[in-house]
Amino acid sequence: MWMAQASNRILRETMSTKPELTLDGLLAELAALAQISEAEPPVGMVGVCQVFSGWVNGIPSRVRLEADLRDADGTRREGVLEALRSACNQVAHKRGVVITTALVNVDLPATCEPPILAALEASAVEADYNSKRMVSRVYHDSLSLARIAPVAMLFIPCRDGVSHRPDEYASAEWIGGVHALARTLARLTAEGPPVPNGRSLT
Repeated sequence: MWMAQASNRILRETMSTKPELTLDGLLAELAALAQISEAEPPVGMVGVCQVFSGWVNGIPSRVRLEADLRDADGTRREGVLEALRSACNQVAHKRGVVITTALVNVDLPATCEPPILAALEASAVEADYNSKRMVSRVYHDSLSLARIAPVAMLFIPCRDGVSHRPDEYASAEWIGGVHALARTLARLTAEGPPVPNGRSLT
């Protein structure tokens, strides 16, 4: 999680004398984000945008954005963060505003355990389902659990690939993929859970 805040250096200007000041902070933040918007494959989201003082006819004194950048490659993600910091510095100088940044939270990427993935794939075949491996950049509980135990995840398809929205839909046939999960749990119970790198689970 990354946070940036832009403030106008001159707050006593009025709309009649310098109307562009009313948007300087917001435009500066958006311009900085735009400079890295083509960065791939990291996933970036801006879920917080606050313009102070929040009055419809007031002159904003500062703007606050919070961005969430995710990537399976931690080094690549750090590179995008550094590019964002650099863009903020450039835009701040160009627009005459002050931009302060703060790193709120950092979580390392997690890798699913190969033996569990193999068990999932074998179980999918037994249950007559097609499967493929994929990278998920959503913030799952497994990201935290991977620090103490081997993990893997099983996803089912949703209509048009849409999820986490009111129009999300999965057919009964797709939901039947839970049979592959049940078979995987039975398989791992019989074989014993994988313990990577000699790590104890107790």
